[in-house]
Amino acid sequence: MSATLPRAPEVAAFYEARPFPGYMPGDDASALLDRCRRSPFLRALDEAIAPDARVLDAGCGTGQIGNFLALAAPRRRVVGADRCAASLAAAEGFRSRAEVDNLALVRADIFALPLPAAAFDVVISRGVVHHTPDPVRATLSVCSHVRPGGVLLLGIYESIARLPHHARRTLSGNGRWPLAALDPVLRRRDLDAEKKLTWIEDQYRHPLERSLSFTAMLATVKSAGFTWLSSVPPATPGRALFAPTPEPGPVALLARRWGWALRCLTDEDAGLVCLLARRRDQDSALMGQ
Repeated sequence: MSATLPRAPEVAAFYEARPFPGYMPGDDASALLDRCRRSPFLRALDEAIAPDARVLDAGCGTGQIGNFLALAAPRRRVVGADRCAASLAAAEGFRSRAEVDNLALVRADIFALPLPAAAFDVVISRGVVHHTPDPVRATLSVCSHVRPGGVLLLGIYESIARLPHHARRTLSGNGRWPLAALDPVLRRRDLDAEKKLTWIEDQYRHPLERSLSFTAMLATVKSAGFTWLSSVPPATPGRALFAPTPEPGPVALLARRWGWALRCLTDEDAGLVCLLARRRDQDSALMGQ
């Protein structure tokens, strides 16, 4: 995020002090692969991306997705870009320890990524644009790096899906008194105190967060030349993540959004929803399809 944009300095300082997400003590290549593959979503993502694909993680944070995708397929060419030096240092520390040679890390502003346009088979930006001063412009910037025929995975805090977490945050006094009984992450016994503190800082005390309408963000992505593939959650076992699904109409989409809100009560996604879309190829764009 550019330091000239409103509140961007506070966001930069926030992540420099508390990079998110943190690595577990003793994490190595095997531990990261095992942990990520236990996630139905990340396992499906790895299976959907070709083993020789060019992948960009725009706003990669500490690089856990990028390191995972690179480790899982050594012929992939993965780039992780983020503005936060501390997050990139954590990503590079793991990359170096695990000898992940096919991941490149770049310090960059999401509004002006120093990477070629339309060059990546898959572009991931998960949990990023809603922390920028201009989510639409950030989304369009990310979209510009997807090649024709390539796939965008955009993860946002969805405005309806996030409602239960807004209630949790209000009841906790914006994180002053986090209520573990109401937060499935804080109830986990396998996370140490440091990981839970990082979660509290990110989810309850972030200086800049917007909840975004899935309907509006879908319209933004379509305006950039993309067509609907699917939404996550859920990542359905047995279905290829990038396989096209019927696009829901307005009523069905509204019902889906309230279904995500119900999930937020008990699931750890905290209202994070992913939109998957494919960039129209050049011939289709010329035909206006």
